[in-house]
Amino acid sequence: MENKYLVFARKWRPQNFDEIIGQDHVIISLKRAIEIERIMHAYLFSGPRGIGKTTTARVFAKALNCDKGPTVNPCNECVVCKEIIEGNSLDVIEIDGASNRGIDEIRQLRENIWIGSARGKYKIYIIDEVHMLTKEAFNALLKTLEEPPRHVIFIFATTDPKNIPETILSRCQHFRFRRMPVNLIIENLKMIAKSEKVDYEEQALYSIAKAADGALRDAQRIFDQFVTYAKGEKLTSVLVNEMLGEIEKEKLYELLELIVKNNYKGAIAIIENIFEKGYDLGHFLKNFIELLKDCLIIKTTESKEFLSITQEDFIKLQEIIKNLSKEYIVNILKKALDTEFSIEKSHQPDIIFELFIIDSILLLQTKKEENDILKENIKTESKAEKEASKVSNVIIESIEEKQTVKNLTKEIIEKRWENILERVKSKDNSPEIITAIETSVIVTYSKPDLFILGKNPLYTNILNKQTSLLKEVLKEEFGEDIVVVVQDKNEYKKNLILEKNVEEEELMNHPLIKQIKKVLPIKEVKIKKKDN
Repeated sequence: MENKYLVFARKWRPQNFDEIIGQDHVIISLKRAIEIERIMHAYLFSGPRGIGKTTTARVFAKALNCDKGPTVNPCNECVVCKEIIEGNSLDVIEIDGASNRGIDEIRQLRENIWIGSARGKYKIYIIDEVHMLTKEAFNALLKTLEEPPRHVIFIFATTDPKNIPETILSRCQHFRFRRMPVNLIIENLKMIAKSEKVDYEEQALYSIAKAADGALRDAQRIFDQFVTYAKGEKLTSVLVNEMLGEIEKEKLYELLELIVKNNYKGAIAIIENIFEKGYDLGHFLKNFIELLKDCLIIKTTESKEFLSITQEDFIKLQEIIKNLSKEYIVNILKKALDTEFSIEKSHQPDIIFELFIIDSILLLQTKKEENDILKENIKTESKAEKEASKVSNVIIESIEEKQTVKNLTKEIIEKRWENILERVKSKDNSPEIITAIETSVIVTYSKPDLFILGKNPLYTNILNKQTSLLKEVLKEEFGEDIVVVVQDKNEYKKNLILEKNVEEEELMNHPLIKQIKKVLPIKEVKIKKKDN
C-alpha cells in the first residue's frame, strides 16, 4: 500500500529562494550570480544539520536548469523543475558522500560528467556530507575540479568543512550557513500550524524551537510528531515538555530564586525531586545554563532585545537578579559549565548538581561577606585618615616630600592576586585549594605578615594547611618573604580592634605631637574622632 502522507519537513520544503529563511547572506549572493551570469563550477555549502544546505542546492539547480532560466524565480511547473522536485532528474544527481565515499565511485563520476545534460543547460552534482570521502577519492575528484567540463557544476554540502582538503576548498566558492534563530523557527512553525489547522500554545512552539537547537528540519520533525500525538487536540506546553522530557521553566526560575535566597534545603529538594522522577539532570542543567546566560544579558544590557523570552519572563528575571552582581552571575555560569562537563562523565549526577548548588550559594554568601568586610575596612581607614589629617595639616612640607612608599602594600597584592592564583594552579590544581584561595579575602598587610580571611571554617582550615605553598608563590611573585596568617571571623574582629589601637599609638608617638607636648604645658593629649 502506497503511503500518501508527507511529513512536514518534506511537505513544507522551500521550492524557491524566497521561501528559504535565515540564510539571506547566501540567497542574495546566489541570486545576484544568476542575474549577472557569473556561475562558478564548484560551490561548498557548510553549516550545521537541518538548516537548508541541500534544499538551497536543489533550488539553485532548478534556477539554473528551469525552462525559463537561468532565473532567480524557477517556475516549478516545467518538466525540468518537476523532475528535480521529485528527485528523478537526469541532470541533477544527488550523491551521499557517506555511502559513496571510495575512489571507485568518484572514478565512475569522472567518466559520467563528460556525458552532456539531458534536458537542462547544466549537469549538476550535489554531493552531501562531502567530508566523508576518502583521501584517495578527494585526490581523484581534484583533477575534475581543476578542469571541469563547461556544462558541469558541483555543489558540495557538509557539516564539517575542516575535514575537506585545502586543495578542494581553494577551488570552491564557500558559503557558510548559519544556525536558525529561535524566533524564525517559531514563525515557520506558526505558518505550518495555520495551514494544517493545528491549535497550539505559544510556549509549546517555543519549547520545540529550543529543542531543535537551531535546526529547522528537526523543529518540523518534532512538531509533526507532537501534532500526531495530540490527535487533533490543542498542542500545549505541558504535553510538549512531557514528550521532550523537559521540565517546566517555572522550576528553573524557582531554583534560581532559591539560590538567590540562600535556601539550601529548597534548592536541593528540587534536584532530588527531578532526579527521582527520572529526568535527565544534564539536560536540566543545560536549560539552567541558558537561563543564567539570559540573566547575564539582562544584567549587562537591561534589554530583552537579544533574548527569546516573553516580556513577562523578562520582568520576572529582572526581579530575581536585581541584587546580584554581573561578576557573581559570570562566576556561577562558569561553574555551571564545568558542572555540565562533570555530569556527563559521572554515575552520580545528582551529587554533582547538588554540589554546584551548594557552591553557588556559598559563593553568594562570600560576596556578601566581602562587601561587609570592604565597608568595614573603608570605614576604619577613613577614620584613621581623618585622625591623621589633624596632624598632617601642620607638618612641614619638606617632611612630606621625604615620605615615599617603598614597601609592598595590600593594594599591590590584591591587584596581582590572579597571578598568585595561577602560580598556585601550576603547583597544585586541587579544586578545594583553588576555591579556598579564590574566595579568600585579603584583610591587611603589615610586613612581613599578610592576613587573609577564609570564607567559612572549612576553607579557613584548607588555607591554614597551605600557608607554605602560599608563601612560596608570594616569594616568586614579589621577591619577598611574606608570612601568611589565616584568620577566621572572630580573629578578624579582634585584629580590627588591634589595628585601631596601633594607629592611635602611632599618632601619639608622632614627632609633632611630642614637640607640642614639650613646648606647651599639656599633660595629656587625646585624639578625638570628628563626627560627620
